[in-house]
Amino acid sequence: MNAPGPTREIGLVVFEDVLLLDVAGPADVFSRANAHLKVAGHPDRYRVTSISSYGGEVGASAGLRMQTAALPNPSICAFDTLLVAGGPGVLSARHDLLLRNWLLAVEPRVRRIGSVCTGAFILAESGLLTDKPATTHWNHAASFAELYPQVRLNIDAMYVREGKMFSSAGATAGIDLALHLVDEDFGRELALAIARELVVFRVRSAGQAQYSAALASYGGESDRMRRATEFILSRLHERVSVEDVAAHVCLGVRQLSRLFANTLGISPIQYIGAAQVDLARELLSGTQQPLEKIALRCGFSGRQHFARVFSKNVGVSPNDFRARFHP
Repeated sequence: MNAPGPTREIGLVVFEDVLLLDVAGPADVFSRANAHLKVAGHPDRYRVTSISSYGGEVGASAGLRMQTAALPNPSICAFDTLLVAGGPGVLSARHDLLLRNWLLAVEPRVRRIGSVCTGAFILAESGLLTDKPATTHWNHAASFAELYPQVRLNIDAMYVREGKMFSSAGATAGIDLALHLVDEDFGRELALAIARELVVFRVRSAGQAQYSAALASYGGESDRMRRATEFILSRLHERVSVEDVAAHVCLGVRQLSRLFANTLGISPIQYIGAAQVDLARELLSGTQQPLEKIALRCGFSGRQHFARVFSKNVGVSPNDFRARFHP
């Protein structure tokens, strides 16, 4: 395992009422990278520091508190990479003039700078995302677009990057992003080892949609929505159609489409497609079933159709995906 260069200093920017997972997710990825490198005979290559405007204790939205260092003088800032976390407190933190000015001052001095989840609001408020592509949590996309029309928002992406600037979508997308950075620094072998240990999908592509079909089936308050998603998930192998779903919940196709748009922000056909890919990932990583059987179980017309859709959504072929999780 190749681990060249000095220790990389990672700064996690936090604030009162930060979302703990936005901080802990990436921090654990870098920590596990150090653990794997140590086994291979290398010293720590990441040193993670949580920082806030004035230092001291900062409370997370989960009720836990963390110790932070104060923002260092920009002239002596030694951070290689900065990650700005998100969370409920971001609505106040984006107006923190000290933090905004510090980010502007240190941006030329760091190799990479980015955000996790709604941390994009802070970067956008500072002007660092002006005329650049970015993403944030889908539930905050409308307000982000209204507040920062000068940012090229891509809400369908797990994470986006232009040069040294990057942003990730929801909290768990911060883990995807951290794994991507480890991959960039030390190679795919290390990133995959960490992904297997943390039981996450390393190969979620940057452009993969943010929503998970299986997860969405649990969250709807509407009884019709619940019945519709349960019907889809239980009948993928029958190549369920939008018309089938509409008939099952006693709605017209247009009414069903409005229900999905209002509840999940996507169309029924998008949900069906996401459900197919979700199930295919589970079967590829958790079973040894042949691809033809998986294709039919997930509702694809055949192996070629399955490979085409899977590759487009996940970024790798079904065979490559399986090989990476069963080396």
